[in-house]
Amino acid sequence: MDIEYLLLLQNFREATGNVLTPFMIWLSDFTHGGLLLVPVFVYWCISKRGGMFLMLSTAISNFLGEILKMTFCVYRPFVKDARVIPAVHKPSSYSFPSGHTVTAASIFGGLAVLSRKKYAWFSCLCVAMILLVMFARNYLGVHTPQDVIAGLVVSVAVLCAVSVMMLHHERENLFMLLGIVAVIAGVAYVSLKSYPMDADANGKLIVNAAGKIDDIYLFGGTIAGMIAGRLIERRYVRFRESGFNVRGVIVSCIGLWLYYALYFTVRNDIISFLTPIITEWGGTFTHGFVSAFFAVAVWPIVIKLTCRRD
Repeated sequence: MDIEYLLLLQNFREATGNVLTPFMIWLSDFTHGGLLLVPVFVYWCISKRGGMFLMLSTAISNFLGEILKMTFCVYRPFVKDARVIPAVHKPSSYSFPSGHTVTAASIFGGLAVLSRKKYAWFSCLCVAMILLVMFARNYLGVHTPQDVIAGLVVSVAVLCAVSVMMLHHERENLFMLLGIVAVIAGVAYVSLKSYPMDADANGKLIVNAAGKIDDIYLFGGTIAGMIAGRLIERRYVRFRESGFNVRGVIVSCIGLWLYYALYFTVRNDIISFLTPIITEWGGTFTHGFVSAFFAVAVWPIVIKLTCRRD
């Protein structure tokens, strides 16, 4: 049934001359690109507590989602059935659950939670965006309905868990300790388990699992960087969000430009520099750690010094 649904969408793409395909591709790229800047901007500029909620939810959801991918090792729909022809370059990772859905549901879902009382219309818009991203992944032929539904379930569960954690702020140290233990256990698990060795017609591995463990090290490092940053920020920095004003937005946008460069632009350079010292996986973990630490503890110092509020 899931393959027939994807073939139905594929026929629709062809019948309409792929008129919607560029938008669906842009939406997918934005979900794993510009959308990741939103939690950081909220943390710096609008709501320190709300931004931390978004950042933690996104990092934990992606970490858990990638572990589930490496646990179930489900192949993409075009691997299962050759009739499915994706509208984008064929992803070489596992399929279940959908990482794009996990990210979209974490960020848009978190925004929906934060705005549900004052801005119900915006909350509804965020929910619609989640559904649109889920549909886009099916429309492009790279995920089955099960993949996107599972991604949604993962993010909703994490959003609920993080909400409960933030209500019990007096136990924050315990939660941070559990987070470090979970990161160590997660990276050890995916590094030591075995993976399918199925090859395609050319003798090439359908999924080179060793090359996909990087994402788990990245998100594990991100969680660790957030925890370390939170410890430093809480004890020494103690900044207040800049406020949604001209100066606050400018300072936050400058920080976002630096954060984007650190997280995306120079990522490979950082990992290449560290690989001879602590291996590629260690370099990826360190990159995630440094990026998150910058967002949580370093740039807030700049905000504190330049955006003093009464």
